[in-house]
Amino acid sequence: MSNALFTPIEPNAAHWPISKLHQHQKAFLQEVVERTILSLRTRYATDTALYHMLTQTTAKELARIAADRWVCDPPDDQFFWEDIENALIHKVDATLLLNKIASRYVNEISSDFSVTHYKWVSKGVHTVFTSLLKPSCFKFKGKRWISKHKRLHEKLHITGALDSIHALAQIGTIVLVPTHTSNWDSVVIGLAMQQLGLSPLSWGAGLNLFNHKGFRHIFSKLGTYKIDRRKKNIPYLLAQKHYTRLTVEWHCPTLFYPAGTRSRSGTIESNLKLGLLGTPFEAQAHTFQQYGPTAHKIFMVPVVLNYHCVLEAPQLIQEWIHPETAKHVAKRDCCYSNLSVSKKILCKGSEIFLNIGTPLDVMGNKVDKAGRSYHAQGQEIDLYQQFLKLAGSTTSKQSGYYLKILSHTIVDSYSCHNLVVSSHLVAFVAYKIAQGKEDFSMHSTTTIKLVRASFMVALEKVYQALQLLYEQKKIDFTALVRKSHLPAIVADGLAKLGVYHAKTPLVAVKNGDFLIQDLPLLYYYHNRLTGYGLEQLFLA
Repeated sequence: MSNALFTPIEPNAAHWPISKLHQHQKAFLQEVVERTILSLRTRYATDTALYHMLTQTTAKELARIAADRWVCDPPDDQFFWEDIENALIHKVDATLLLNKIASRYVNEISSDFSVTHYKWVSKGVHTVFTSLLKPSCFKFKGKRWISKHKRLHEKLHITGALDSIHALAQIGTIVLVPTHTSNWDSVVIGLAMQQLGLSPLSWGAGLNLFNHKGFRHIFSKLGTYKIDRRKKNIPYLLAQKHYTRLTVEWHCPTLFYPAGTRSRSGTIESNLKLGLLGTPFEAQAHTFQQYGPTAHKIFMVPVVLNYHCVLEAPQLIQEWIHPETAKHVAKRDCCYSNLSVSKKILCKGSEIFLNIGTPLDVMGNKVDKAGRSYHAQGQEIDLYQQFLKLAGSTTSKQSGYYLKILSHTIVDSYSCHNLVVSSHLVAFVAYKIAQGKEDFSMHSTTTIKLVRASFMVALEKVYQALQLLYEQKKIDFTALVRKSHLPAIVADGLAKLGVYHAKTPLVAVKNGDFLIQDLPLLYYYHNRLTGYGLEQLFLA
């Protein structure tokens, strides 16, 4: 088996879009600064309005520094903003101050990229994931000495529109818009895209990760720009927006999460941020304005990620159920959990499923492998002409209308390309049975017993309903769920559900019945199959 599903589209690393961007980084960053200043000057047309906005921004930054200083913050952070505060008091030229602030923010957001560092990290990630998903320790039953690439392909399942994304990456710019479950998502997607022959992705990482020395070293030269979610002021948000937009305009394959953050409940996202989706939309409008109908098209590619085990699930579901106490629970349990998790990672395997949806243009129309756009009725349309009509429109509502279409289309794609994995199916049925008990409470700390016979009856009903949805192309199945009998699905689901957690949510006992050991965790994994009407099967 080859090392990748596809050969690299661009084998010469010097010609990768992200390499070219960082070869001309000074010009790139200067353009981001200029666009940010222009946007702010347009929004705040008078010096009075500009001074007021800058005063508010400075006050927020000084408050942040006083209340929430991080290791990775610039060492001169307080000095810089106190200097700006003093300059505002003395009415220093507003344009000069705006330039200083925009330049600082853009430099804080920016990143470096090294081909050598990327290859080193890529190789390390490949090895780590191979070992994590299919460990070779003495307790693992199976062939130990097979190719590490084969081992990865057996456990990282990449399905869906593979040929389409490979073809479109050669004629346009790919923007991946995946579901967001784990902090590992970006790494998993980057590894998957490498398998599909794409050049390295540009993506944003939360600045909090850079507080950790190890992560800071890993991400420092991967082209990973920084997102500081503490900063909600307009200059910073616009600098972030223009940085991402220009990255797309420079043809870098890009990854961002349109829901904005990880799903705390474990559900498939249904509410996307139109502001985030507006970034590639505006990039497409600008490239059409610059280059006319020959401009590179931007292709939005929905991706659905599914894990048998999400390492952060215990903390995420507590943040969803008890947001006020979640941080304290995580701190109290971390030592015990880490010891138990480490042992399980060494000796138990798992799988990750990545399903690629039908690519779209930035208006939400489906596109074929040649990049041609088709509206919902299947008729080919000229995207450039659509943007010309939009440019002639006197209202911004028209662009908002197309962004809503794009958002709805991505959400529909998430739902249709969500893969039913054995662990989620088992969790869904177990939770719904437990929920139907008279003494049910999400706050229960005792184990809940489920009778196997009743469980199998309920599972068969759910499976039949899912099969109907699958035939209607409203959901997707993994190969095992599609081909196996129910007892085999149950056995696989039990073996892999939350496999790395200190306490697995659901276990089988000697007589074949089941025990729920962690109800919130079971609820988390059950949530992956909500939204399909399956709950109706459990109504009395």
